[in-house]
Amino acid sequence: MVFDRTFHPDEANQAFTTGRLLETGRYTYQPQDHHGPTLYYAAAALQRAAGHADTASLDGTLLRCTPLVFAALALVFGFFALKHLTKSIFPGLVFALLLGTSPFFAFFATDFIQETLLACFLVMMFWAGTGYLCPGTKWKTGTWALFFGTATALAFATKETCLISFAAAAIATTPFIVKRMSFDAVRARTRDGILAILGFLIIAFILYSDFGNDFHGVYNAFIVAPLSYLGRAAGDATASTGANWHVHPWWQYFRWLYDGNPSLLIVFPISVSCGAFAAWRRASKTTSWAFRFTLCYALATLAIYSLIPYKTPWCAVQIELPRFKWIPLAVLSAFLLAFNVPALVRMNRDPDSTANPCNYAAASPEVKELAQTVASAMSSATNHEPPFIAVALPAADTWPFPWYNRPYENMTGYWDSFDDLKRLAETGIKPTVVIVPMEEGHLVQPYFPHLKHTKRFYMRPRIPERKVKGVRIRVFW
Repeated sequence: MVFDRTFHPDEANQAFTTGRLLETGRYTYQPQDHHGPTLYYAAAALQRAAGHADTASLDGTLLRCTPLVFAALALVFGFFALKHLTKSIFPGLVFALLLGTSPFFAFFATDFIQETLLACFLVMMFWAGTGYLCPGTKWKTGTWALFFGTATALAFATKETCLISFAAAAIATTPFIVKRMSFDAVRARTRDGILAILGFLIIAFILYSDFGNDFHGVYNAFIVAPLSYLGRAAGDATASTGANWHVHPWWQYFRWLYDGNPSLLIVFPISVSCGAFAAWRRASKTTSWAFRFTLCYALATLAIYSLIPYKTPWCAVQIELPRFKWIPLAVLSAFLLAFNVPALVRMNRDPDSTANPCNYAAASPEVKELAQTVASAMSSATNHEPPFIAVALPAADTWPFPWYNRPYENMTGYWDSFDDLKRLAETGIKPTVVIVPMEEGHLVQPYFPHLKHTKRFYMRPRIPERKVKGVRIRVFW
């Protein structure tokens, strides 16, 4: 079952952020390798409603239900946007069906990461935009403008890569603005523009400042984080991660999206051509601009993400998102659905498989067995020393062990290397469990002779076909 798959290191890290929010009631935005607060606030609210008040009591399934809720909302918002736009329920149903069965969107909908929340708020922006530009509802244009600003702020407060989607939207919008721009038109929209900007600034300020408790978070969100991610976009993928395994060629998203289905490389240009033809020949002047915009937005999104060297499979969710809004052809939709479902089944049949493109930079399932071994050693500790776990691993290689080890969080110490752990031995402290990299295993027992048992585990799986060596450790107890 997808909820039972091993926690990804990123999921575990973000789960701890949620736990700290529950315990302290405070959130501090960290622009380096962390994202906006919407996921944490939403998850903390669900956990608290279920009676969980600290990190140790967090429910992993409920954590993963948080993005699933927003994935469902994305389908609902898209349905209402297209229903409002076309005055028919059929396009909205097709959008919901195709996006809901889209492999990456569906897989990462149960990953405790920000992608489906970002997708949800981007669809909300599209809904607000169609409501503003297409009359026919009781809401006034000012209300739609405020709604649009709020949706934009929520996207901005979710993940910094929203700037890519904003740029793609600006590119797709430019032809329509230039064609229809006039001084009178701009003056007539000034009030609505101010409302949208105010809605954006107020919501973004509230969320990034932790409801007024941390004003430095606003500075980080508007200045530090964009500059950091601009560095990644320019090719410096090691700027904050210190590693370059996320650097891929421009065609990598095609490889991930159509992994195991090379025939879809034929479907893609056909669907683009058919969608373009249908959008530009659409009879209704009221809706033609929207289908043209979404086609341009889909292509711009794909182009920008492909040109940026820093690539991860979960970003493919944002590439999948717009490609179904501009496909009004029932036959083509059924054709795409026929490929979506098998790919979705294949990805979720064995979600921990290293052959799964979504299982990227993931942890080994052996981490669960490692945590069970540690728990058994802690429960059977017989020496007079207080039970204690010493972990000497580089910080990036530690996750997601802290998630599975959270019942013993207060009895665990972390060091970056065994050289640092040697100082512990010099103090005479005898840890109950010691975890070190495989290559340093021979150093443990000379310093901690009381540890009589040892076992090897993979923290990261070895994947020869991807030239991934994996991360192997030894545990002593």
